[in-house]
Amino acid sequence: MAPRFEPLIEQHHDEIFAYLWRLLGKERRRDGAMDVEDLVQEVFLRAYESFAGLRPNSNHRAWLYKIATNCAYTKLRQMKSRRDGLLSLETSAAGLGAANGYSPVRKNLAQRVRALVNGLPSRQKVCVTLRYLEDLDYPEIAQILGCSQESVRANVYQAIRRLRLILEEE
Repeated sequence: MAPRFEPLIEQHHDEIFAYLWRLLGKERRRDGAMDVEDLVQEVFLRAYESFAGLRPNSNHRAWLYKIATNCAYTKLRQMKSRRDGLLSLETSAAGLGAANGYSPVRKNLAQRVRALVNGLPSRQKVCVTLRYLEDLDYPEIAQILGCSQESVRANVYQAIRRLRLILEEE
């Protein structure tokens, strides 16, 4: 393995794993053939294969997130073609801060928000996940998704607006 590539794996493995874990949600358990760690390995394999062509001053983190997002989209498309329905986004305890001492009301609200995020269109779901669960800024998300910052902001805005409307109606 290229000596410059190994530190990338060490530095970003856990965050790429957590991102895919949150993005794929319940799908990571429903599909027996699907394992998040396998997908993480696929991400780093693809990254390694194209690493030589990467400019030295590139944003490696954004580049890895872009590869991870593309791998996740491919996996989600494959699973969606096998069955109908919306995909679930179930975040880990770290994702929305569900921790010991968390009040039942807040925990219930966090579970409800996760369930509502499940119903978002995939682009909005990815934007919200990258922005609020991965804590990336708009320029990084735009670079990862290959779109403008305005597009990312619009997707996040529309997702939040949709979630607020649903929560206010309840």
